[in-house]
Parts: sequence; C-alpha cells; structure tokens
Amino acid sequence: MAAGKWEMQINNVLLKFGVIKEPFQEDAAEELESTLQDYHDLAAQYSDMLTTFCYEDRPVRRNGVWLCPKCGKRVQMNHTHCHWCGKKMGWGGSPQKGGRGQCRR
Repeated sequence: MAAGKWEMQINNVLLKFGVIKEPFQEDAAEELESTLQDYHDLAAQYSDMLTTFCYEDRPVRRNGVWLCPKCGKRVQMNHTHCHWCGKKMGWGGSPQKGGRGQCRR
C-alpha cells in the first residue's frame, strides 16, 4: 500500500528537523505495531517469571505434607524452590504479608 499525501508530508518534516535520518518505509506502521506487541508480550513474560522464580510464597501444609502454592505438588521442607514448577518457597515468610517476600538478587 502506497503512502498517502499526509504521510509523505510528515515524513518530510521529520527528515527536515533531524528526527529521523532515513525516509519511512511503506510498512513502517505494521513493523512498529509488531515491535510494540513483542515488547508487550516480553513484559508479561518477565512479570510471570518474577512472580514464579523471585517472589516467595509460603508452602501449604495439608495432611502433614508440604505442597507448592503454585502447582500443588509435594515439596520438601526448607527447599528453596519447587522441583516441579520452579516456584520460590518462602519458609520464613510472615503471616501478615501472606508469606510473600522480596526479591533477592
């Protein structure tokens, strides 16, 4: 699809004032939209990874067995992470905070 008159005018103004160094390509809008969607997806993935691997949750005790709060599988006392899903265990988390701790890097 060819660029319209207004798009060419914007392109010329941006070139004139040094905002861009090269003229826009015809598919620049689609490429920008795709790049923004990729960044959005990466941000969501990073947030999930922080929640799983960095922030502690207190294991749940049922019938004398400690269970992972994320996947519900059995975990051993004082293990730092669940061997099944990787969730970080917070054995010493305070009950007031719901067992959640801060990320320690």
